[in-house]
Amino acid sequence: MKKLMLIGGGDTGRGTTSYETKEIDEEIVKMTEKEKPNFLFIGLASSHSDSYYDTMKKIYKDLNCETVYLKKKNIINNPDIVVNKIENADIIYICGGDTVKLINDIKEYKIDKLLLNAYNKGTVLAGMSAGAILLSNKGFSDSLIVRGESNKHEFIKGLNFVNLNFCPHYHSNPTKTKELEEYLSKHNEEVYSLENCTALKIVDNKISIIKSNKNSKAFLVSYKDKLIEKEI
Repeated sequence: MKKLMLIGGGDTGRGTTSYETKEIDEEIVKMTEKEKPNFLFIGLASSHSDSYYDTMKKIYKDLNCETVYLKKKNIINNPDIVVNKIENADIIYICGGDTVKLINDIKEYKIDKLLLNAYNKGTVLAGMSAGAILLSNKGFSDSLIVRGESNKHEFIKGLNFVNLNFCPHYHSNPTKTKELEEYLSKHNEEVYSLENCTALKIVDNKISIIKSNKNSKAFLVSYKDKLIEKEI
């Protein structure tokens, strides 16, 4: 079985933030169908990956997982460790942050091929925001704005492990929604647009919605004379 969890966003309890993704994290562990899964954290998108991992380590240890962390220095200095960590993982969690940096690093160090092998053998791949964009066909991201390379949200090409378009943090920014509407008015496409605390659970291409906040929503968004938001 091929298993993905594409998370639209939500605080994980780092620093002073609240922990908002509990039910999503619990479902990720259930998807492994194992009593004590091996959890691998990939923090390449984040500029604070050490503290991010510390938070995720506590969450997943409490969910009865063994946790390990793939650091950039591991990737550069010891490729064998990278292969071993990915091959032994039951869950690979790819965190949020800079989408462009994440995709560039994943491709440069040929981790994309290792992730694809893991996906094909049934490892649960979970992506938060930028991580979700990486696993999809393409995603609507603010990464180019943050990097000073654009003045608007733009689609960034992912690895296409699942052939869908993804927009995280939907409705968190009115400008982002407006820019998505502008894009869709010129392109005959659909975009899975997820508010924080929602996720797409995809098992063998069958999609269901997981929520960690009952008031959060997920939509399939398209355009026909106006923006069409179909709640899913």
